Amino acid sequence: MKRILSIFALFCIALAAWAEDITFTGSAPSAVAAGKQFRVEFTVNARGSEIRCDIEGHGLDLLYGPTSSSSISTNYIQGKVTTKYTTTFSYMMMGQKEGTFTLPAATVKVDGKTYTSNTVTVKVLPADKEEPAQKASSGSGNNSQGASSRVAKDDVLLRLDLSKTTAYEGEAIVATLKLYFKNHNIRSLSDAKIADFEGFTKQDIELSDKRQAQLEHLNDANYQMYPIAQWLLFPTRSGDIEIPAQTVKAVAEVVTRRSSGGFFDWPMDYTQAVEVPATAPARTVHVKPLPSGRPATYMGGVGSYSIESDVSSTQLREGDAFTYRIVISGTGNFKQVKDPEPQFPADFEVYDPKVDFSTRTVSSGMTGKKTIEYTVIPRFSGEFDIPAVDFSYFDTQSGTYKTVSSKPFHLEVAKGNNSNSIGGGGVADFSGTNQERIRMLGNDIRYLHSVDEDSLRPEGETFFGTLSFWLWILLPLVAFIVVAVIYRRQLRLNADVVGVRTRKASKVATRRLKEAASALKARDEATFYEAVHKAVLGYVSDKLNLPLSEFTTDSLREELARHGVNEEFIAQAADVISTCEFARYAPSGDNAAMDTLYDRAVDTIDKLDNAIKK
Repeated sequence: MKRILSIFALFCIALAAWAEDITFTGSAPSAVAAGKQFRVEFTVNARGSEIRCDIEGHGLDLLYGPTSSSSISTNYIQGKVTTKYTTTFSYMMMGQKEGTFTLPAATVKVDGKTYTSNTVTVKVLPADKEEPAQKASSGSGNNSQGASSRVAKDDVLLRLDLSKTTAYEGEAIVATLKLYFKNHNIRSLSDAKIADFEGFTKQDIELSDKRQAQLEHLNDANYQMYPIAQWLLFPTRSGDIEIPAQTVKAVAEVVTRRSSGGFFDWPMDYTQAVEVPATAPARTVHVKPLPSGRPATYMGGVGSYSIESDVSSTQLREGDAFTYRIVISGTGNFKQVKDPEPQFPADFEVYDPKVDFSTRTVSSGMTGKKTIEYTVIPRFSGEFDIPAVDFSYFDTQSGTYKTVSSKPFHLEVAKGNNSNSIGGGGVADFSGTNQERIRMLGNDIRYLHSVDEDSLRPEGETFFGTLSFWLWILLPLVAFIVVAVIYRRQLRLNADVVGVRTRKASKVATRRLKEAASALKARDEATFYEAVHKAVLGYVSDKLNLPLSEFTTDSLREELARHGVNEEFIAQAADVISTCEFARYAPSGDNAAMDTLYDRAVDTIDKLDNAIKK
């Protein structure tokens, strides 16, 4: 019976090994000190044999190996057998000189088949300097102060590592707060004081919960380095920006040897926790301003981007909605990139876009895509073109502005199925052709109603030819003519897109100022400055019937001057717009300045409205 069970178990093991995907991987420490031994392991999740690896002659010394070890685990769960078999081949190595060395892939045989592992890279750091041995204290009277004295000032260090110290405005900088320690283990960290990173837009980079300390060379010594936190920084202004010092308290383990000094008393080692403050010195970043000559289609992007667009359909009927989508992809300062504004035909009704971010914050920057989706309704039939959207950004690799474009679209809009469609080209029909006949079921006799005798007419007296008769004939005709005249006038006004836009300029500006007032009350700086900027610049754009994308500060001055606006009013409008643009990318947090700017924006729109009307 035992023999049968053994054969069955071996059969299950072989079956499980055959069914499982074979993986063969190599691993080693990412960094080691010169002159220190380290282990290189190749592991296969099966019964492996005949390992081959050309491990010698690649800058590392082979001390001995390979040695093999294996493990097997079998689980019986609800009648199912699960078996895992692992074979590990180990080499003991040593690096004598500094550098980065790559060991070739190894091969192993499993059931007659050959499998290949990955290559293994090891960085050899300079050898540790010999330090004078610390004198062991005797006696049982050691206290925390004595233990603290054994933590040298260079045993625990804190540093803020920057991926670059010179960058352009809006260019991503990776900042990593690292704890370096040697001679002692670190139990925990507390009282971390992290800088506010004033002058930067900060985005946290999530570190793995399973991260471990790694060996790094710092100040002519080898330390264990543990990353505490990591951020992605985007400079918001040019010049030298200082990142203040940052502090943390580390709890180090100090080993103390105690002995009473008696003949039978053996010395023993005790571990004591000591709190060690560590400070990361301040760092300075030199931020270069973006070069002049920005394209009109520059949207604030810094990095590397591409743009695509698509429509849900190019064959439509008037009154049918379709979706126009813009997708901006790449790596850079996605949060600071403004939305490009596509140019739709004047007869199209366009709703506010829906914006969706799908980005990841990684050590190389913020990467992903931004999707801007418009819902559009064509109101008239015909053939229309939606031109390509140009998107300009600053490329940090070449140090120049680059422009990418989406593809244009040609739409064919047919007449609607019936002229009664909302917004269609025909006139609505209210003749009641779909009325249903009213039936009185189960009501043969209705209630009798009393009638005032004064409302009765003598028999033989007719209504035809009386004044009331002619009033009932003429009044509906006059009302119909008045309604037709008003309706035709309204159609002409609605067809005049320029006039509609001009007449609604003040109303749209008032709505945006209300949004700014709400943001001012909530002290939401980003929303406030954006609303004020849109209110003033959008008012001038609507009032003068000029595309918003073509506006610059110089063109604003020229257009207002051409319409006879006072130079003082022009300067005030340009100053409000410039203040908003600067504050949106470098908020000051000054509440009084926001109140003043709001009052100036209201006054500016009021003055421009009166001046342009003249």
